Amino acid sequence: MTRWPLLLGPALTALCIVLTIWPGAVLERVREVVFDSYQRAYPRNYDPQSPVHVVDIDAAALAALGQWPWPRTYLAELTDRLFAHGAVAIGYDVLFAEPDRTSPEVLSRSLHRFSYGDEAGIPQGPSHDIQFAEAIGRGPVVLAMSGRDGTGSMPVVKAGISVAGELPDGGLQHFGSAVMPLPVLADAAAGIGTITPTQGPDGIVRGVPLVSRIGETLVPALSTELLRVAQGAGSHLLRTSSASGDVAGGRSVPTALRVGAVTVPLEADGSLRVHFSGAREGRVTSARDVLDPAGEGAPLANRIGGKLVLIGAAAQGLSVIRKSPLDGQIPGVLVHAEALEQMIAGTFLTRPDWALGLEVLLVVVFGGAMTLAQLRDAPLAGLWAGMALAGGTIGGAFLAFRGAGLLFNPVMPVVAIMLVYVPNTTIGYLSKERARRAINARFAYFLPKPVMDDILRDPREGLTPDGAEREVSVMFVDMRGFTSITERLSPEEVVHLVNLYLSAVTGALLRTGATIDKFMGDAVMAFWNAPLKQEDHRARALNALGNIDAAMEKLNAELVRDGLPALGIGVGLNTGASYVGLMGSADRLSYTCMGDSVTLAARLEGLTRIYGVPNCVGEDMIGALPPGLVAVELDRVSVKGRERPVTVYTVLDEGTEGVSALLEHLTVARGHLRDRDWVAAEHAFAVLSERACSGCDPALLAREFASRIASYRTAPPGPDWDGTHIARSKR
Repeated sequence: MTRWPLLLGPALTALCIVLTIWPGAVLERVREVVFDSYQRAYPRNYDPQSPVHVVDIDAAALAALGQWPWPRTYLAELTDRLFAHGAVAIGYDVLFAEPDRTSPEVLSRSLHRFSYGDEAGIPQGPSHDIQFAEAIGRGPVVLAMSGRDGTGSMPVVKAGISVAGELPDGGLQHFGSAVMPLPVLADAAAGIGTITPTQGPDGIVRGVPLVSRIGETLVPALSTELLRVAQGAGSHLLRTSSASGDVAGGRSVPTALRVGAVTVPLEADGSLRVHFSGAREGRVTSARDVLDPAGEGAPLANRIGGKLVLIGAAAQGLSVIRKSPLDGQIPGVLVHAEALEQMIAGTFLTRPDWALGLEVLLVVVFGGAMTLAQLRDAPLAGLWAGMALAGGTIGGAFLAFRGAGLLFNPVMPVVAIMLVYVPNTTIGYLSKERARRAINARFAYFLPKPVMDDILRDPREGLTPDGAEREVSVMFVDMRGFTSITERLSPEEVVHLVNLYLSAVTGALLRTGATIDKFMGDAVMAFWNAPLKQEDHRARALNALGNIDAAMEKLNAELVRDGLPALGIGVGLNTGASYVGLMGSADRLSYTCMGDSVTLAARLEGLTRIYGVPNCVGEDMIGALPPGLVAVELDRVSVKGRERPVTVYTVLDEGTEGVSALLEHLTVARGHLRDRDWVAAEHAFAVLSERACSGCDPALLAREFASRIASYRTAPPGPDWDGTHIARSKR
């Protein structure tokens, strides 16, 4: 067995472990794509009764009320109307960092600056920003701020973030300064939160930073600040890994944020991974409908009443359009709305701290399993096992997402399966193919195809070019009366007849796994247990006797129908130690077997002509006699070249007509012969000659023994004679 997978498999598994722990940008992108596919397959269920609603400054609102920016008196009216319709709290996903340019005092300053003259046409009254601030002060309103790089204003928060554990030592979204609302507006607001979502390198928004750091100040997001204000809570509580017992590689990273009665799990960068439900019509109302007096009444109150309202702009050119895993374009305000819905519903996507450990463990287990599969040299079984492991991992990861909102990454365990299986299998295949080509180049012209197929399936086990000693069962099959049959036929008919005969015999032999050694005119030599081992080779060879009889019966029926003579055969079968391998001259080799047991099988085939039986079988075969067959002891003979006498049997189907009588009378007759009772033996063989047995010639068998009795009377055997006869086989 090749051991190189033991080196390559663990090396590739170790590489997968490293890539699982330190994935790099490409694998992180792949992981996010997998998580996105989960969301597309199973988006979050949208609850129409969710206490979150979006008021959109859309194209319809701009068409009705004019281009942006609107006078902040419009926004003041919008705020008042929303509270009048029952809004619990309002969050503006709009930056108000500059004064309203339509405000009277701003217009006046502009005229003075550019010397446009009389200010008589300028509307008089309080500042629009003051009017908007007064509207903000009449109810719980949260305004937006944004972080920016470089120096500048520092954030002013309405409610601080307390930390349970050590302060986060990295990972949080960080900015050098803040873009704040106008002081007059900020002072009036109940809360201020950031509005910058987490956007991946591919431009897809997957999370909302609920905690960011601007300068050295921890600041909440717009969505969490709106949730705090709606509950009337005093502050936020951030829990880090140093206080929760979670594993973070020795770092202190955010793990959860408590906002009033709501606890939100956080990722290491302080963000909430959003489980998107996608665009929903019932979630959004146009600002035009709120500001239109005709829109007042029960329908609008049903949509707004009792809800947290987020106001943002989706009109083209006003909003920063994002991409989500579900939608190609999504306004930023809808990202905050989806996050807020999850926080209130308590349904989250989480990647627990043990997820990475489980992924590493699966990489180790799968890599080891596929390495062991390669050692078994069963690529198809390894493929099915790999597919089952990969399918189970992917399916389990999706079920964990769907059932518990757990984010488990199946990519590297699946990659480990592929990375160990494919190179190992490919190298193994190329090595085997190279070995097959070498074997074919050397032996294809010398070996029959069935032998080559067996050898190529397992060259190390099957091919014995240097020879090997092995117990084999050997069979010789010969046609009876070949010369007398063929002398009456034309050459074409002879070739046709011999081909039909040889095809029938070899087909019957191959069905039992025999190796066809050679054709010797009308004779066939075959053996079992080489080149590949067959533990049941003796039983296979004995079963082949019945296969040959059935094949010859079918062939003779066809020959007689075609006007050709029926054929008879004789079979010699023996088992014993033999020498197997490639034998012959330097110019011509043949895969064969040779030895004393092979010679005996050939001589046993010749004895079938003497005893008038279809087959003669050596005594070492009888111990493996399959059910349904009966062995009839014919004689005990001394074969030329062997010192020890051999008991010869014929093997017949126990259902053969007359086989019981043959066995009974032959046993009695041979008993008289061994007892030297020549008269009784002669009488018993005379009775045997009158019996009939299908496939056998008892008369020929009786004449053989009768001739011996006559010779024994004139020249009695010596005192040590045990009934053994010197065989006169033609082979």
